Amino acid sequence: MALTDKLTNPPQAPQHGLPCSIGELLKRLNAGRQTDELDALHAMLYELKWDAGRIYDALRDEGYTVGRQSINRHRGQKCRCFKDAA
Repeated sequence: MALTDKLTNPPQAPQHGLPCSIGELLKRLNAGRQTDELDALHAMLYELKWDAGRIYDALRDEGYTVGRQSINRHRGQKCRCFKDAA
């Protein structure tokens, strides 16, 4: 690849650290076409605005593993999902 190609398609820097568990769950539900689950999680996060503890408990009860603090960080766009996209 020529340097001029790299200007339009810059190589991505390697990602260090753990990904956002909420962002990863949203991607996994979307990729698995689990639209009902995806819609429910989206509603809990953004429409119904459940508190983080309630979302965490609901996800844990369904067998999903997420970080409790990741919920508010993702909701506030302060997680890696939004920092890496910038």
